[in-house]
Amino acid sequence: MKPITFIRTLILCALILAACSTPQAEPAPIPTQVESAPTPSPTLGITLSPTMEPSPTASLTPTAAPLPQLQYVISANLDYAYHHLYASQSISIPNLTNESFSELMLVVQPNWHSDIFHLLDISWEDGSPVENYSLDGIRLLIPLDEALPPGEALTLSLNYELALPPLVVSDDIGPTPFGYTTRQINLVDWYPFVPPYEQGQGWVVHNPWFYGEHLVYPMADFDVSVSLSNAPDGTIIAASALDIGDDESHRYHLEQGRNFVWSVSPSYHVFEQQVGATTVLGYVFYQYTSPGEAAFDATVDALKLYSEIYGTYPYDSLTMVEADFMHGMEYQGLHFLSRGFFDIFDDSVENYLISIAAHETAHQWWYGMVGNDQALEPWLDEALATYSERLFYEHLYPDSLDWWWYARVSYYHPSGWVDSVLHYTDGYLPYRDAVYLRGALFMEDLRTSIGDEAFFAFLRDYADTYRYQIVTRDDFFGLLAEHTDADLTELLAMYFEK
Repeated sequence: MKPITFIRTLILCALILAACSTPQAEPAPIPTQVESAPTPSPTLGITLSPTMEPSPTASLTPTAAPLPQLQYVISANLDYAYHHLYASQSISIPNLTNESFSELMLVVQPNWHSDIFHLLDISWEDGSPVENYSLDGIRLLIPLDEALPPGEALTLSLNYELALPPLVVSDDIGPTPFGYTTRQINLVDWYPFVPPYEQGQGWVVHNPWFYGEHLVYPMADFDVSVSLSNAPDGTIIAASALDIGDDESHRYHLEQGRNFVWSVSPSYHVFEQQVGATTVLGYVFYQYTSPGEAAFDATVDALKLYSEIYGTYPYDSLTMVEADFMHGMEYQGLHFLSRGFFDIFDDSVENYLISIAAHETAHQWWYGMVGNDQALEPWLDEALATYSERLFYEHLYPDSLDWWWYARVSYYHPSGWVDSVLHYTDGYLPYRDAVYLRGALFMEDLRTSIGDEAFFAFLRDYADTYRYQIVTRDDFFGLLAEHTDADLTELLAMYFEK
């Protein structure tokens, strides 16, 4: 990369991610089969609605029960020209815990801004109106006349409208894909959803922060129907699942997903490739087809590699979308790549467009299949996704591994505790350096400490054991102890505050 281009890249990427440690020239062999600390305290903005005294062994992982999955059925019409959405939504909510619910909580992320979300009505399955609910910020709280016992379920129906905002950075929340530009409308975290329930403590909800991700998602099934009005000819929808509808009504079915998102534009050029049972799709603006093809190829290559290392990707689609904003973001089955990375692409693999494509693809394992509390323990997905970039270059472009270490990690001289929480008072860059970059350094030193065989067997076992669940650091280190008897005391003291 030319020096001036590299400097421009570093400046542009000051608000993105980063990662790891000492370069190695030779990639480790990819394993083909698996061989047989305290949780952070709640921080600013968390709601834990108690129904009983906290349990010291509480876990975010729901207790297994013979009940249907949490399910969303949503029918939405998007007026593209007027940036207005009307939705009718049904939520089937099972109680998969060992406690009774005296109240229900829905997260309504669009309501963080004023005059965006308008709840028209909310009712029970029999059509009777829900009464005495309150909507405060992103929390829609519904008291129950009768507690919902374990093993039972109930259904809510909602009708609401969204007056979509322009994509701007406000004073109280950082960059977000939600909203519209002149070329794109993005519907992310757009519907009311049920947060996880932590046994002994309550519903897990965090307020947005200026940087980073704050939401925690339990797995759910989605049936979504979308229609467009006042849209230009040739308008295309990119989504978390394959479109099984027609030109008039777009229909999507997603099982075992964290969320469902979609992006709409009349300016998309579409790439498509089949990887096993998965259809990989790429959506980029027409003037970016050359860097778009490179980003798409990197996504495909990363999908193939991580499926070998971590375990097979189980969904029938994976979607990459060029973001008309300076931010990258992962969602279930879909990720956004910042337009800024496309602008500085120089036809080289030694480029942030390629490394971030690898990073966001890795989130389908670390965030998607294996979930975590993104506010209290963000390292559990971000450190692993950043380290996955290292594996991408190690196996596919070993001659560029030195570049990756320098451009993504060493240049920033990262410091801070890996287990930093989202609500970090010193700002985004210290948060990024601690969680992403030092997190990847920790993963590299962990690999060196226990050896490649144990390290990769652990990662594959971790992905398989906690698939579709929400993990904590205790889950991570508990399973790690089954794969190594190495003394990690000094290593943990170097990287973790608690």
